[in-house]
Amino acid sequence: MSFVPRFTYSNSLVRYLGVIEGARAVIDVPLPPDTTLRLRHDALQRSTRSSTQIEGNPLDEAAVRRAIARSDRTGSDAEQEVHNYWRALDRVEEFAETKTDITEAFIQELHRIVIVRGRGRRGNKSEYRITECPVVDTLTRTIDYEPPEPGDVPVLMRELVDWLSTDASAELPSPIRAAILTHRFLSIHPFNDGNGRTGRLLAIAELWRSGYEMRGFFSFDEYFNADRDRYYRNLQMGLPVNFYEGRHDPDLTPWLLYFVEIMAYAANELQSKAKSLYQVEEAKAPPWEKLARTSQQLLTRLLARVLDGVESPFTINPSDIESWFGVSDHTAREWLKTWTEDGFIIPVKKGSGSRVRIYTLAPEWIDTCFKIRTSVPENSGS
Repeated sequence: MSFVPRFTYSNSLVRYLGVIEGARAVIDVPLPPDTTLRLRHDALQRSTRSSTQIEGNPLDEAAVRRAIARSDRTGSDAEQEVHNYWRALDRVEEFAETKTDITEAFIQELHRIVIVRGRGRRGNKSEYRITECPVVDTLTRTIDYEPPEPGDVPVLMRELVDWLSTDASAELPSPIRAAILTHRFLSIHPFNDGNGRTGRLLAIAELWRSGYEMRGFFSFDEYFNADRDRYYRNLQMGLPVNFYEGRHDPDLTPWLLYFVEIMAYAANELQSKAKSLYQVEEAKAPPWEKLARTSQQLLTRLLARVLDGVESPFTINPSDIESWFGVSDHTAREWLKTWTEDGFIIPVKKGSGSRVRIYTLAPEWIDTCFKIRTSVPENSGS
């Protein structure tokens, strides 16, 4: 069998899709250069905090900010979850640039990033679960959901990614496709842990690869988190607890309506913010928008340090790059070498003939980041 989602369009669903499209156009207006990196950073931080909180992470905004600013893996499990989710968002951004279809390999890689603990790579991808994995209410200890049997998971996942590459899927509006992908993935529940975070990351990946990144300012996880009861009710749609008794082939209309409504609300708020920050004069593109993706991601990492008040926030070493980007020591040093040659960072030499182990951001970029810290209104989305 193949996966064929069932749903119907309604006037409300079409209206919400129109709101999203209208907001996309407005968000592309010129903005003051010193706000764009901060808006991007704030969206990533809100998404990280909200998606991990939905799964029970107890860290408040200040603690999340500190966890993001860290470049090691010595913190608590809650801090590690935040660290991992931000790194997974980096991976989603990298994937979105390829404009390719989501594959099982990508899903398994993304999940591995989400759940890794401590130092070390622990493999490149996660394997699907091989045991029963009921979803249990933490308070009542009753079973909220009984996912499909482990033996059915590989087939169900293959059918899902096969559907994503069909013409029928490609013809759907991207928000509809992202909503279907997320619900089906969560219904399959292919891993023992981390399904919720991975499912929401897949929605982001599908939207971003389809042109709905909205300059990186867009975050809708926080709206799911703001009313978690409603989020879970719409995921469940009043269906039976057991996957095989109705969740294997549900009418997805209620979930799609909720998902697109939330996305429209978030896009509309972002549109209002863009209008308030609109720069009437013709603006030059912010200098960091011309940088490579990894260079932009490094800036947001360093900005997190600035905002958290870290001492010497612009000082970097190879282990920082290893931890932030999940790369080897060799790759980290190659990146540092390239950034040095490009004038993006400057080596800090301690004595003649000694090996360079520490680098600092070039003065022009330090000035840019400090300018961001002091020029963006406090209610810009943090």
